[in-house]
Amino acid sequence: MLNQPIKPMLLQPLPPSGIKEGWKSSIKWDGFRISIHYDHGNVRAYTRHGTEVTERFPELQKISLSAKTAILDGECIAFDVTQATDQTPKIWWDDAMARFHTKKASAIKQISKSLKAHFPIWDVLWINGQSVMSKTFTERREILQTILPPSDTISITPLFDDGTQLFLNIKQQGLEGIVQYNSDAPYYLDSRPQDVITKIKAYQFAICDVVSIRKNRFGWGLQMNDKYVGLLEFPPQRALIQQFHSIKKNLVRSETKDWIYLEPLISCRIKFQCFTKYGNLRSPTLVEFFPTSSVSKEHMLAK
Repeated sequence: MLNQPIKPMLLQPLPPSGIKEGWKSSIKWDGFRISIHYDHGNVRAYTRHGTEVTERFPELQKISLSAKTAILDGECIAFDVTQATDQTPKIWWDDAMARFHTKKASAIKQISKSLKAHFPIWDVLWINGQSVMSKTFTERREILQTILPPSDTISITPLFDDGTQLFLNIKQQGLEGIVQYNSDAPYYLDSRPQDVITKIKAYQFAICDVVSIRKNRFGWGLQMNDKYVGLLEFPPQRALIQQFHSIKKNLVRSETKDWIYLEPLISCRIKFQCFTKYGNLRSPTLVEFFPTSSVSKEHMLAK
């Protein structure tokens, strides 16, 4: 198990109404899942899909645990150290992905100067040659506290008692969501168990105009406040697609080999995870259409 890819326990998605009283809660970090394997001072790391990323993150070799061997479960995030120092550092999914996709040694050396990787850890699976997955979450967290001294590279994800309040705070800050933990549950590899670990995303909503259509595969270009904000790539229900095509016929402005460009007169309500670092909508999906004239420009963002 040590120094081999594992398939970690996946999070059960729930709506905000599913927030549980009495469960511990934490911020849902906006990066990618990572398993860190510590073997007598040597560190290796794998994504949840089994990709080894050890060489992409030289920061991993700074980790020092109070244990001979361990497997930790957590997230890889990245901080842009070029951000203004008088503001709270913003964690962007884009930055974590930029680090993930950087593979050449020279590029890794360069990007790690401006985008510092950090590894928030919330669980431990293995310690000193023994699995601890049969222990409760509370017991595993106690073990984690004894072996992991926080540093600039790695930390233990803080837990909060009031999940509802944490969710409201996260939503206000425009972050991705929260995670909740069943304190009495063991750890289940390679599964998405019910009532063990859950995620509640703080989805946002916006009013956008559809301004382009991709020809070769589904994709609608979105605009908000006269600014391009991303591509809708998840096809909506058939009825909504039919409604769209009945509207757009007389709105074609121009056309190229790959795109049809429309007048910005088809407005829709979009659900999305969060804004990207550069102001686009992350993972947008269509909720409904309505006439542009019915939307006040002062209310382009629908909370």
